[in-house]
Amino acid sequence: MNFRVDRWSAAALRSSLVILTTVGALLLSSCGGGGQSSQSKRFKPTRMIVFGDESSLLVPTTPGGNDSRKFTNNGFNFVNTTVIDCANASRLWVQYLADEYGLVFAECNPNNLTATAQMRAKANAKVEGTNGVVQQVDEFLASTPGNAAVPTDLITMMAGTNDIIELYDRVTNSANPAPLSQAAAVAEAKRRAVVFAAQIDRLTNRGNTLGRVMYSTVPELGLTPFGLSKPLADQTLLNLLSTSFNDEMRLNVYDNGRSRGFLNTSQQFRNVVDFVRRGKSVSRTDITNVTVAVCQNPVNLLSCTNNTLVTGATATSHLWAGNVNFSAAGHILVGNDAVDLVTSLPW
Repeated sequence: MNFRVDRWSAAALRSSLVILTTVGALLLSSCGGGGQSSQSKRFKPTRMIVFGDESSLLVPTTPGGNDSRKFTNNGFNFVNTTVIDCANASRLWVQYLADEYGLVFAECNPNNLTATAQMRAKANAKVEGTNGVVQQVDEFLASTPGNAAVPTDLITMMAGTNDIIELYDRVTNSANPAPLSQAAAVAEAKRRAVVFAAQIDRLTNRGNTLGRVMYSTVPELGLTPFGLSKPLADQTLLNLLSTSFNDEMRLNVYDNGRSRGFLNTSQQFRNVVDFVRRGKSVSRTDITNVTVAVCQNPVNLLSCTNNTLVTGATATSHLWAGNVNFSAAGHILVGNDAVDLVTSLPW
């Protein structure tokens, strides 16, 4: 098995794991049925809008620049190995989607093409609050003619990690000024999940006359380097909060099989963790480490490059770049699942 930096390597991994992929799970559970191959017209978005947190974020290194860094192990140009290449190396999962349709982010546009993809995700974003997903959607709708998404909009939504970390701290940190019991934290995680799901309803409708939204679960944080650094009871709590958020979000999104696509990142990462723990990786370019961050500084990820990795690591040998952030290999997994999903849905 290889984690080459292309969409087929991740597909091969999923096949070798013999798991039910996100695409299969969606097609089995959704009503309507039939992929795009059976449709008279293939979905071809003219605009992409990205909502969420660091997992979807491009950050220009200069104001208005097109030389973005990412919260992962940033990669270099294949010709000039001293230049960070935001467009072709260590792509984010949302970049895989954008590339599928030739859509371009202003934040990573080395060829100065017309920007057709909007980056509205924010660092440290939660579901609510300043820069949160609710505010991101508010601002997008306010800036859009008719205050609505349109059927040729490809929209992505992934958030919740920062909410779970906050709620975990409120349970376990005695110095937290807003403490919560475990039960209260779980209830709050579910409440925020309902709010997150409501944002999808604001961008789509059952008549399929608004946008097309791909929404994702977040990984179980007890499986991250952050979680694994904590006592077992804390790992259990982190996983409980994660699954509570994910499950409640899924319960509150009406899947009409047409304008909403579900990406099960949590299950994908769980499968990879279980697989590697059984010692199945053999090639040095496989993901062989699912426990530690690949970046030497797992906090300051915007400065992490493939030249500043932990000893023995490669660009795709680890699942995590930071304490809770996907590595380049993690983004390959999610990005290829996303492309498989979007090209299979009857949008």
